[in-house]
Amino acid sequence: MKKKSCLLFVVLFSLFLVGCNETVTVDTHESKKPDAAEVLRLDNQADIFQWEGNILETNIEWIDELELNEDKYIGEIQFNATKADGFKNGTANLLPIGTKIYSLKERDDIFIVKYENVVKRYLVLSEG
Repeated sequence: MKKKSCLLFVVLFSLFLVGCNETVTVDTHESKKPDAAEVLRLDNQADIFQWEGNILETNIEWIDELELNEDKYIGEIQFNATKADGFKNGTANLLPIGTKIYSLKERDDIFIVKYENVVKRYLVLSEG
């Protein structure tokens, strides 16, 4: 009887250990900032430019509702590209070369651009 009890205990304990040794798989998918190819693939009419490694996009309704104040001139559009593989810092697909870029006092993820009599606001697209 003792042998059967011990054997039963060993079997149950073994099953307990096997059940506790379950492997958990964690999704290691990393999110990253969108590049010009991804943005233009989702919307081939998107008005974007690249600055400091970030893609910025305009025509985002909630941004136009914010009260924002221009801070400092930070640069200008230097290149135009019609295809995503031509994008690098200072490149836009719709803004003309020479468009001035300004930072804001209130936020560091929105920029104002100016050319001729046009003023637009662009949002830095974040990781998705």
